[in-house]
Amino acid sequence: MKPVEPSHSSLNRLQWIALLVGLVCAAAAVVGGLAGGINQFYRSYLVAYVDWIGLSLGSLAILMLHFVGGGRWAGTIRRILEAASKTVYLMVPLFIPLLLNLAANYPWADPARLATDPVVQYKSKFLNPTTFLVGSAVIFVIWLILVSFLGRWSRQEEAGDLAARRREARLSGPGLILYFFTVTAAAIAWIMSVDPSWISSIFGLVIASSQVLASMGFALVVLPRMPGFRTGEIDARSLKTKLMRDLGALELTFVVLWAYLSFFQLLIIWGGNIPHEVAWYLVRIQNGWGFVAALLAAVQFALPFLALIPMRVRSNIALLSLIGLVIVIINWVQYFWQIIPAHYPSIHLHWLDIALALAIGGLWVAFFINRLKQRSLEPFWDMPMEPERASEAHL
Repeated sequence: MKPVEPSHSSLNRLQWIALLVGLVCAAAAVVGGLAGGINQFYRSYLVAYVDWIGLSLGSLAILMLHFVGGGRWAGTIRRILEAASKTVYLMVPLFIPLLLNLAANYPWADPARLATDPVVQYKSKFLNPTTFLVGSAVIFVIWLILVSFLGRWSRQEEAGDLAARRREARLSGPGLILYFFTVTAAAIAWIMSVDPSWISSIFGLVIASSQVLASMGFALVVLPRMPGFRTGEIDARSLKTKLMRDLGALELTFVVLWAYLSFFQLLIIWGGNIPHEVAWYLVRIQNGWGFVAALLAAVQFALPFLALIPMRVRSNIALLSLIGLVIVIINWVQYFWQIIPAHYPSIHLHWLDIALALAIGGLWVAFFINRLKQRSLEPFWDMPMEPERASEAHL
């Protein structure tokens, strides 16, 4: 039986607030950039952009993971993941401003650096504006194809097409592989190349793990505000508790995965003691940047790791939502720490960093809510699991 659609009044209000915040902050940032901080504008824009598109891509990855492996855990957050993944449509045009001044972020796009820096000259065969543009276009096409097909088949599945569920699973297996390859390519081109002398073979995996970590955190922030969480399908207390434990355990897994990859990247590079690789870390632990590094280790790993271990925390959606919010915020700090020290050797926080994070974030949230309202807000369970759902609903 199709659930009665809840009122969208609260979502409409939040959507307009997010849109207003986004537009006001965007206007203020543009004025500030034109008034004399144009390079700072583009650097802050890059940090905000990779942060918010990370939520889009991480949601897509978790969604494909669900299609491949199944599991009841995704029933409560599937609509959130689907709507968040569709924000890729918004992030494509928002990528264009970065192309207007590549030299502000990337030394290989600066003619002066290209003429004097031997490292930039050596890597100019694959680090150049043409390769950057073509490569980014191919990456976006792949992401758009995945989002488009999965979104279309999800609607067909909801309408009763069992074959659509099988198509989702068949695409999601190769889709996850494409996700890791394209995110790695994007991480190298968009983030790592701000310092052309630095190389890390697992940097793409570090970025991918941070995307799924932040995306699950975002889903946990939105979940208790979904009408279906309090009514209808998951009214049973025992079923709700079990679902929260599953989601909390998955978030804990992503926390450990991110920490594992980040630590071993540091361990391998530090142990190798190759000057041009170690220098990347030296810049980011000196002159105030070390405080940011310690903050990341504490807030993106230690605190959520310790908090998520107790079963009672993983069963409490209010605590899970708070932990998720902290992770979403600290994820922006990670990108800030990775990108900005390439331009400023001492710790440097500009008001444009905050303004552009809110600008892109406001537009992202408004677009997300728009997509969320287009589908039923009740939990969506996989069709083959209907008998199991019916039995558990009476627990």
